[in-house]
Amino acid sequence: MIPIPFDPEIHLGPFSLAWHGIFTAVGIFFGVSLPIRLLRGRVTEDAAWAVATWGVVGGITGARLLHVIDRWDFYSEHLDQIVAIWTGGIAVWGAAIGGVLGGFIVALRRRDVPIGASADAAAAGLSLGFGIGRIGDIINGEHHAVACDNVGICVGYTHPATLGQVGPVHLVVAYDMAWDLLGVALVLILMRTALARPPQGRIFWSWVLWYALGRFMLGYLRIGDPTPFLGLRQDQQVAVIAAAVALPALALVQANVLPRVLRLIPRPST
Repeated sequence: MIPIPFDPEIHLGPFSLAWHGIFTAVGIFFGVSLPIRLLRGRVTEDAAWAVATWGVVGGITGARLLHVIDRWDFYSEHLDQIVAIWTGGIAVWGAAIGGVLGGFIVALRRRDVPIGASADAAAAGLSLGFGIGRIGDIINGEHHAVACDNVGICVGYTHPATLGQVGPVHLVVAYDMAWDLLGVALVLILMRTALARPPQGRIFWSWVLWYALGRFMLGYLRIGDPTPFLGLRQDQQVAVIAAAVALPALALVQANVLPRVLRLIPRPST
């Protein structure tokens, strides 16, 4: 068993900051920087930052909203804690959904932003941001997992203030981080293939399928969340829904139907 001895928070006098929040911020920075770099020369820097900024706002809002809904039994009695995101408590699926919607809405209002190509680049940024954010989860130990029988990464949390388990348990968030970083590699490889040519958007939906598959499989190694439907955790249920959306969307992009529909939407000049 690998011991993890870290305090889940940094204490600065009367103030405390969760490691989760620190690496969430780092993940956002690099998650935004990568797609902007990938789109350099195709999208103006002003347009890229406009879309990225609202993607971040949507991501943070969605991540916190889904977490609050998931833990409403606590927040209904502590309403003042709903906006205290700096203490930790976000749902990654909420970040993915909110970030995509926030960026998409702004991109639709800019004629100089190619939706498909931007979505493909955003997939790499989302996956990188999620992977970096998982470092905070590893330190905090806030995602509990099943017992580890020497097959896998077996850890135990030893700090008296830790949120983690005594162990040995699977370090599932590290598996999740590895899946996210492999997702970055997958997107970057696909961007060198014919999938990067029109109709664009296929790489994004392929990444959604990749990410959904990983979250669904790894969900079986996690514990602590309700399983109200077919014995599936909430994140597994969202993964099934995401895959159910991604499969037909991928087919519609491949058939050039979805890009044509998007071109019919009026977009004001910039």
